Amino acid sequence: MHTVSYIQDTVHLVIRITTKKEEREKVLLCLYETIAPTHKEEGCLEYRIIQNGISLLVIGKWKSQMALDIHLLLHFHLHLFENILPGLCKKIRVQTYKEIEPPITSLSIL
Repeated sequence: MHTVSYIQDTVHLVIRITTKKEEREKVLLCLYETIAPTHKEEGCLEYRIIQNGISLLVIGKWKSQMALDIHLLLHFHLHLFENILPGLCKKIRVQTYKEIEPPITSLSIL
């Protein structure tokens, strides 16, 4: 029987960015630059960029709220979201979520 490890304190980050059409490629390049340093952060479990029409989604998962808070305060993240993206985007929405129970996966029902 397989067991799935579950960390109750896990925090999910979802950032929805609606770009100006002419600035989308520039925004994508800026976001791509955050992937490698974010993956190196101690508390980062997942971090990726997804496109949904004219919106870009940055989706992340951290071991704890403290790990996410540290990420949000890092210089490269603050600089991007306070100085660079506001001029290139129509709207930026940041949300965090906590799982309330272990996720049901194909491994957990075997």
